[in-house]
Amino acid sequence: MAAWIGTVFGVLGAILVACNIGLNDFGYICFFIGSVFSLYNAVKMRDNSQMVLWGVFMVINLVGIASYLK
Repeated sequence: MAAWIGTVFGVLGAILVACNIGLNDFGYICFFIGSVFSLYNAVKMRDNSQMVLWGVFMVINLVGIASYLK
């Protein structure tokens, strides 16, 4: 279930950022939520490459959120 939640939030974040409708901050928040769930799923599945990928994405999404909070 965590993988699907991560997928839904990732797609929603991509739509919000790509449409450039002034909701990039919410898009990055959705990306962050999606990466947390995807990272959780990778840990649960013991998939090291996915853990690295989603961990890095999570940090990048935090950077995106922080840039919009300035």
